[in-house]
Amino acid sequence: MAQSEFHYDVLREKLKDGIPCPDDFSFPSHVLSHWAQKQPAQPALHWVSHDFKDERILSYKDLDELTHRAAKVFQDVGIKKGDRVLIQLPRIVEWWPALYGLMRIGAIPCPGTSLLVAKDLKFRAETSKAVAFIGDAESCARFEEVSKEVGISLIYQARTPGDGGLGKGRKDFQAAIEKVPRDTKCEASHKKTDLALIFFTSGTTGAPKMVLLEAEHLLGHTITGYWYQAKPGTVVLCMADLGWAKASYGSMGTFNMGATYYVQPPPPGAFTPNQLIDALNRYPIATLCAPPTIYRSLVTTSAKAYLKAHPPKALRHCVGAGEPLNASVIKEWRDMTGVQIKDGWGQSETVIGVGNFEGIAVREGSMGKPAPYFEIGIIDHEGRELGDGEEGELAIRTDKGAGDVWIFKGYVKNGKIDPRRKTHSGKTWYCSGDRAMRDTDGYYWFVGRDDDVITSSGYRIGPFEVESALKLHPAVAESAAVGSPDLSRGEIVKAFVILSEEFRDKIDGNKDAEEKLVADIQSHFKKVTAPYKAPRAIEFVKELPKTVSGKIRRVELRELEHKRKADVLKQQRAKL
Repeated sequence: MAQSEFHYDVLREKLKDGIPCPDDFSFPSHVLSHWAQKQPAQPALHWVSHDFKDERILSYKDLDELTHRAAKVFQDVGIKKGDRVLIQLPRIVEWWPALYGLMRIGAIPCPGTSLLVAKDLKFRAETSKAVAFIGDAESCARFEEVSKEVGISLIYQARTPGDGGLGKGRKDFQAAIEKVPRDTKCEASHKKTDLALIFFTSGTTGAPKMVLLEAEHLLGHTITGYWYQAKPGTVVLCMADLGWAKASYGSMGTFNMGATYYVQPPPPGAFTPNQLIDALNRYPIATLCAPPTIYRSLVTTSAKAYLKAHPPKALRHCVGAGEPLNASVIKEWRDMTGVQIKDGWGQSETVIGVGNFEGIAVREGSMGKPAPYFEIGIIDHEGRELGDGEEGELAIRTDKGAGDVWIFKGYVKNGKIDPRRKTHSGKTWYCSGDRAMRDTDGYYWFVGRDDDVITSSGYRIGPFEVESALKLHPAVAESAAVGSPDLSRGEIVKAFVILSEEFRDKIDGNKDAEEKLVADIQSHFKKVTAPYKAPRAIEFVKELPKTVSGKIRRVELRELEHKRKADVLKQQRAKL
């Protein structure tokens, strides 16, 4: 039987020399306009309200027209090529005309998640030197707390139902677009090396950093589209806030392939697994991309029952993003749906660099193999390549292949660009800050962020492997493992654990029951993996600190442990 267009071997051959990129490439002009001409009626965006009562579908022709009209709006108020503009919008259609309208005139959008508060917006405005802000009523109000401090008075509000109307001094985004004729064309001159988009990193181990992305990088998200197995007629759902790079890249990966991107805001308050299950049941969503937190919520007892009563209508492909997914969750989801979750690795700085593509036999817990056109390695602190089975830093070769065109230009640090590159033996690598290892069959396995690795009694222990083993106990819904200071061992492994719903009531306020459960979890842990990795301390918590993109901030828990242990260690040292 012939291999499909998404098969790993087919893609490696097809993309062995990359993807031709015109010198004047810009995403809206070469991708959106291309599909608007080739398949004008094909849906590009399918938006559905949180309660399923309203929906809005934009064809490629509709979206292409809206981005030209938005570009004209921005141009007429003096926004020009090279200007940076902050965008903080919830999951509404207007996000895409705003983003791509700015790109059409060479301005640079700087998206931020809707969870950012005023001080976060101030940091981003000052760091990026933004000239304008685009938000909804809620985010505009937050930004106005700091707008005078950062010297920005140009504020566009995208109206949403029940938002109380247009705020004083703000410009009405939709009304401004409506005044522009539908046949308007507004386009600046472009180069593929122009700065096209700025994201800020999640800040898992420190302050967010500004990520500089050039236009040709966005074409690289065709790789994401292949990973999604997307093509015209395919509906893709990416469960990510629009300010998270994954959502932007997810829609670009979808649009690069001429497919349809499904968008739905969460219910008021917070995400519920039942809403996602309803969406999969009602609409022909073929591909689901979600972070581990979402998949973990889908395999709880109550979600399993709801999914059984409301099975997916068309789901055939699932991928995981954000952080590696526990093997146990992958197995449970496959048992529930018959669909295998294909994990992958990428960052705000990159496209999908490692993944479980079609044709790769999935090894649960592995990130997969290098994406087509990528050369991936494991390196030490000097940039020297390490062998199979050796733990080091996951790196992308940048002097050839995808690393030369499809990863970021660099971070901005003190007004200078830091590309995070190391050169050794004639090879130059992008240093990802993620620790991993490669097995003898070429599969890559995530260990943890460089600063998250725990060193206990001389052993180096990755938090992810601890958390994956903990997840195999039925009491553990989610966990975070960190190093807790210890005088004799340097550090011990400590786990902060959120209990599954069926165990919460069993130990509520009962100290004896809590101690017995801790002992049972530790005993179970030692049966499923090496005992030296076992958490010597377990603390039950209601929630874990996370970045705005949903990644666990182990740095906060590590700092908490250091503060807690400071006095104890001081007293112990005094007795020596």
